[in-house]
Amino acid sequence: MKYFLILLIASFSVSCSSTSENSKTIYFGGHIVNPKSNSILLLKNNVVIDTIRLDNKNNFIKKYINLKEGLYTFKHGVEFQYIYFEPSDSILVRLNTWDFDESLVFNGKGSSKNEFLINLFLQNEKEENEIYKYYNLNEKAFELKIDSLANERVQIFNNFKLTQPHLTDEFKKLTTTAIHFPLYRLKEIYPLYHKKAVKSNEFPKLSANFYNYRKDINLNEKKLVAFYPYQNYIISHFYNLNYQLQEQDSTKNNSTENLLNIISENIKIEDFKNTLLKKTIVNDFLKSESSCSINRKALEVFRENCTDKEILSQVEKLVNDSQKVEPKKPLNNFTVTNYKNNEIPINKIIKGKKAIIYFWSTEYMSSEYLVKRIKYLEKQYPSDLFIGVNIQPESIDILNEPNLKLLDTSKQFKLTANSGAYQFLTSKYPRTIVVNKDGIVENGFAYLDSRKFDKALKLK
Repeated sequence: MKYFLILLIASFSVSCSSTSENSKTIYFGGHIVNPKSNSILLLKNNVVIDTIRLDNKNNFIKKYINLKEGLYTFKHGVEFQYIYFEPSDSILVRLNTWDFDESLVFNGKGSSKNEFLINLFLQNEKEENEIYKYYNLNEKAFELKIDSLANERVQIFNNFKLTQPHLTDEFKKLTTTAIHFPLYRLKEIYPLYHKKAVKSNEFPKLSANFYNYRKDINLNEKKLVAFYPYQNYIISHFYNLNYQLQEQDSTKNNSTENLLNIISENIKIEDFKNTLLKKTIVNDFLKSESSCSINRKALEVFRENCTDKEILSQVEKLVNDSQKVEPKKPLNNFTVTNYKNNEIPINKIIKGKKAIIYFWSTEYMSSEYLVKRIKYLEKQYPSDLFIGVNIQPESIDILNEPNLKLLDTSKQFKLTANSGAYQFLTSKYPRTIVVNKDGIVENGFAYLDSRKFDKALKLK
């Protein structure tokens, strides 16, 4: 980091002539170990506002004038993390892409608040994994557990504020959201998980004040919609409302249709509403039980309420893609390239074998989870042939990615520039095709991450 400290000092000295400019200037720099690409993306509310190039030593630095205070995201490769800027901040980051979040270190003016946030995020993840063992508790005992965690976090933040007397109200509000909303989310999912934990057929009857915190929540906080703890809470809240609706009215049995209506009725921020509508309809489609299953009623509700033409087009492409590979018919041949750069027809690779051809992208599934999932499936179904096709070879190379190196490269391929597979991959969503020994498609659009995926593999 010494290289950057010198660089920053030099930058400050050059700009000393304008005190008013210095008070608004923000410096953002850092060093990337094992970089995935030659740039860093800086985003605000999920929109890219700058592309920062790495130099030949994998360092970067950028000066911003009049960048507004608030939460931003920086992205490298397929990984991202939040960063909070205030005018006059000079923040340096160092990270190793092989262990992105855990290796992330902040330095410079403004680093302390970012270190606090990242540690809070990591603590949230750890505690959420641990809390699942408490869902068998009754309402009162579970609430005591949640309240204890909240009090502990608030005390830690209060101690932090004593050492940082100049924290802005906006940062305090963001941190309060990061503290409480993950815990509110755990309360929203409590009915479903308690029902499962105690093996009950009914949701628990909860007291009137269990959801008291809801009255203080604004579901349309524009500055928070891109913040994961806030967004994740809202999604869980809507799922909970959906469960309650189905319990109260047996005719409301189309879960996805209910969710789309709940989103449309409650979210007034157009971009946020469209994003949630897209997530809901796409998740329903990708994780449906049967091949090419399209929830027609839900699709109509989505079309009626989504106002983003690009999102509408993406979903239409997904629907059309699903119908391009027909079950009970031979798989249309297409070419792929192996990692020795030889082009091979897919029908030659799978001839005479039951094959699971999974088209993957780390944009939708982490490399770590992909490897874990494939290793598990290969062990469960040793007689089946699992073939991986990378649909984003320009942005990730399995030969240089530590996790992906664990895959058998003889069973890994890339799409050729003119492959016929592009005809059913126009949406760029990952999909899995299950083909029997005779080359007949048994499932044309299975999803690798679906809980119902095993059912697709148990076909003949």
